[in-house]
Amino acid sequence: MVEFEVKQSQNLEDGQYVGVVDHIEYRNDPYEYTDIYIKEQKTGFLLKYGAPSTVSEKTKLGKLLNHFTVFKVGDKLNPETILVGKEVKFMTITEKTKEGEYVRIVDGSIKPAVTTEKVK
Repeated sequence: MVEFEVKQSQNLEDGQYVGVVDHIEYRNDPYEYTDIYIKEQKTGFLLKYGAPSTVSEKTKLGKLLNHFTVFKVGDKLNPETILVGKEVKFMTITEKTKEGEYVRIVDGSIKPAVTTEKVK
């Protein structure tokens, strides 16, 4: 028998936050996606930001990685090495669906929390 503890519902108001990239997961069904999990600094709220697993200067994942490293065509990149443990700032928005309300990270809003030199 499985038991679950009832917990207080967590939510973040729409706005700008600081957090740390906690971990990254990859999935293949129904498409190849890279899911970046960010833990908000004050509440510990864990948010997921998904992007198709394709890297170029124009893709969602490529634009994100470009904030943290310099790359060119033909380079091999490991998103975990580049992102995990990094402090980031990001914007959230509450999305209302028929299933409920969900906090999501605004596309293109994840950036280094502190401006530093990009890893080459």
